[in-house]
Amino acid sequence: MLAVKYDIPGTGILKCLLDAGANPNIPDECGTTPIELAASKGRRDMVEMLFPLTSPISTLPEWSIDGIISHVKHFGLKPMDKQKRAKKLTELKQKASEAFKSGQYYIAALLYSSAMAFDPSPDDFATILANRSLCSLRAMNGRTALADASRCRMLRPLWPKACYREGAAFMLLKNYEKACKAFADGLKLDPTNGDLANALREAQEAAKNARCPGK
Repeated sequence: MLAVKYDIPGTGILKCLLDAGANPNIPDECGTTPIELAASKGRRDMVEMLFPLTSPISTLPEWSIDGIISHVKHFGLKPMDKQKRAKKLTELKQKASEAFKSGQYYIAALLYSSAMAFDPSPDDFATILANRSLCSLRAMNGRTALADASRCRMLRPLWPKACYREGAAFMLLKNYEKACKAFADGLKLDPTNGDLANALREAQEAAKNARCPGK
């Protein structure tokens, strides 16, 4: 099954899903196909990738890449009621958690991205960003992890975990000075947090070694 709603992390994951045999013709609960979802997000690159693999949709008057994008732009997608959106949000978060626990970090990140389209609350959205950042950290993708962590901090500036995620991303990118600052910011918010204290010490040691590699 491929029909998910996207806060799109990139075409690479989509290509992996298609190469693995995912069916691009399966619609979601509202009857919306992946190619329509991609068009709704303005992702022409994904529309182009999905177009040769997607069967013509009878409700679209012009079956072409430009025709799909134009139709979705003018008429939008079929709406989903609030109760169904909440149910789908919970379902996607659960599936993402299961994928993460089984080590499928890219799939978990995609599922968290999909969950973002179902109107999570601001705090819930920040939590999803933090979780997606962790997926990227486990996949050793520092830049993506940092982007999500920094966005998470903007949404919840008083949340120590957001600082921790940002610090961890900086550590992966070997930017130890900024990692120290992020961890220190988190400790100011939660002075008794042992994980942040340990992370700060590690970052400080790494920064020291980076400045004086011969010592």
